[in-house]
Amino acid sequence: MTTAAPDFDQELVAACADCYADPLAFVLMMFPWPIGGIAGPDAWQRAVLEEIGAAVAVRGFDGTTSVAPIRKAISSGNGVGKTALFAWITIWLMSTRADTRGTVTANTNDQLQKPTWAAVIEWTKRCVTSPWFEINSTIMYRKGHRETWACSPISCAPENADAYQGQHARGSTSFYLFDEASGISSAIWEAAEGGLTDEPIFIVGGNPLRSSGPFYDACFGKGRDRWNPTVVDARTTVLANQALIA
Repeated sequence: MTTAAPDFDQELVAACADCYADPLAFVLMMFPWPIGGIAGPDAWQRAVLEEIGAAVAVRGFDGTTSVAPIRKAISSGNGVGKTALFAWITIWLMSTRADTRGTVTANTNDQLQKPTWAAVIEWTKRCVTSPWFEINSTIMYRKGHRETWACSPISCAPENADAYQGQHARGSTSFYLFDEASGISSAIWEAAEGGLTDEPIFIVGGNPLRSSGPFYDACFGKGRDRWNPTVVDARTTVLANQALIA
């Protein structure tokens, strides 16, 4: 693709359509690598993106008949690139699916606004599709479609559970991303299940700080068969601070 082409927007729409079930191709194509000395996604990030893409392809959502939820859990150490991965997934979903609706949350409002949603803002600005979107501290939406094609950072306070349950994207994708999910209450997890309509995608990640609860179950316990967990050893990644680990 070239930004000088007069039909560039049509080319971009077509490229995003080609990436509907290929988030790795989207990430490689839509960001100006290398970025900050990093040539592209790390091996574990690539594997997760490929897994999600394969799950989308297998389900073959036709825009009408609901499909089984895509669930993915990621347990990791610090600094492995999980927050960047969440930002890429958010932008991929928003760019490849008309009228998608999403919720992004984290264990605290500080975590949500600073590392997590700040990464979505940062990576959106880098993305080739950035002119399509308005994004600020409270919402990301497709220009001209704020009410129907949007995602937002929402507090995980238990009193906000209804906001998770009421999310629907008729004929499109309803997605949830939980960052530092070990600290998110069961009430929020349960409420999110009510928004898993049409082509539902539910991705959770964080440090394994607790030996019980929904995140522990998703990664190590009785929920493993539904959540297909990835456990990332920070010692094996190029992104983590290896000097600190040593």
